[in-house]
Amino acid sequence: MWGFALEGTTAVPVRVEAHVRPGLPGMTIVGLPGVAVREARERVRSGAGSSGMPLPARRMTVNLSPGDLRKEGPGLDLPVALAVLAASDHLPASALAGVAAHGEVALDGVIRPVRGVLSVAEAAGSMGVRMLFIPLTALPEAAEVGGTEVVGVRSLAEAVVAVRDSGVRERLGRRGRIWMLRRARTKPCATADAAGPDLCEVAGHGHVKRALEVAAVGGHHLLMVGSPGSGKTMLARRVPTILPPLTRGEALEVTRVWSVAGLRSPDAGLMADRPFRAPHHSASRVALVGGGPVPRPGEVSLAHHGVLFLDELPEFSRDSVEALRQPLEESVVHISRRSGMCTFPARCTLVAAMNPCPCGFLGHPDRPCRCTAESQARYRHVLSGPLVDRIDLTVEVPPLTSSALDESTGGEPSGVVQARVVAARKFRAGREDWWMQATAGSSGGGNAHPAALEKRWRLSAEGRRLLREALVRHSLGGRGYVRVLSVARTLADIDAYDTIRSAHVAEALAFRVSGAERWSL
Repeated sequence: MWGFALEGTTAVPVRVEAHVRPGLPGMTIVGLPGVAVREARERVRSGAGSSGMPLPARRMTVNLSPGDLRKEGPGLDLPVALAVLAASDHLPASALAGVAAHGEVALDGVIRPVRGVLSVAEAAGSMGVRMLFIPLTALPEAAEVGGTEVVGVRSLAEAVVAVRDSGVRERLGRRGRIWMLRRARTKPCATADAAGPDLCEVAGHGHVKRALEVAAVGGHHLLMVGSPGSGKTMLARRVPTILPPLTRGEALEVTRVWSVAGLRSPDAGLMADRPFRAPHHSASRVALVGGGPVPRPGEVSLAHHGVLFLDELPEFSRDSVEALRQPLEESVVHISRRSGMCTFPARCTLVAAMNPCPCGFLGHPDRPCRCTAESQARYRHVLSGPLVDRIDLTVEVPPLTSSALDESTGGEPSGVVQARVVAARKFRAGREDWWMQATAGSSGGGNAHPAALEKRWRLSAEGRRLLREALVRHSLGGRGYVRVLSVARTLADIDAYDTIRSAHVAEALAFRVSGAERWSL
């Protein structure tokens, strides 16, 4: 009998063995169980009794293998219950060969959904089990993954009968498909009114919208600096509307993270929209990057393939912000504990916003700044050089003028910008495919050395000269040089140019250097 333990977003197979012998009545679970797994003793005993299959007054031992892997959560209730019932002669032990299960057993025998169903279904398919029992309400999520027969059950009694009788399994499978169809029919459809905010609703700020488009195409991190009320939050909340729709592979990855975090109902199926996470500035380091006694994904992982918006960036604690260095650089979070290490994906676009000073009016054309130089430096102290170095685009968001407010339209709608983003990403994918074919079997495909990137991304001679001058004049450093080159390549992709021209390099430098120097970041 197989169950599963969650490590990050991966479901690790756990062999569940049960033995019943004469002795003092009771159940012992061994194999490094967590608190929730140890408490399964009472849930399984009560659930079995409520289902008409009382456990014998004998000594029962349940072993969870491998014994050096920490098992957490109530998902092992169902496999433990089936293994114990087989050891108690309520069903033939041979019927559990090649069977896996995942679900919580209630005191009345009802099987309740648990987190991580998508990861469990993927693991069951890859290891070749012949059938997987899960709660009926979790079928839409598990059905997105093929490779094994998935049976949705409402109760422990249904699971026992289905293990015994293949005809019952077939009927339960047919019932599950009908149930999923009914759920799909009753699920409310998105309407045009519920489509979300649109970029054309924001008046003015053409250069900031340009930066949003560049960030959407290349996944570049963006920092907006401006006075209160200038529109930073409105602009940030419209970034998901210009991002391309999720591909199936991306939807699986995002749903897997949210399922493991327990933030998505299993009957909702795959996520359809890119996530947008906007944590409050009081969020802790663990809340941002993940962790805890039982590691859970943080905000940077919940924003995987989406947008992480940090409003009032200097108000976050320095410890929390500095913890974002690795995720922003490597698009992954490694959480180490004494019991082992787990990994969460974190390929998100960071969009941050801040005021130029504590009072918010430094550089304002009409309102004077009341801050001292010391308070301004203290305000920006939370933003260390290594963190700012990982932000590719820095733009100023000036206060709105009366002429901008009088405009009848805010500019292009999100759909038009999204179409350009999709076209630019398609152009980039074709260019990368060409490069991989051209360098097949050679060592010229590396992308770590700047010279290799210049060759791969086709930097023109004029662009190279301009970039080398900026390297010395603005002390870009190695990472800054590569990131400016990356933004220039994105700008060339938007224009559908194979070669990076000097104009692309100049615009990329303006995004990275001018804003940072103006606000001394």
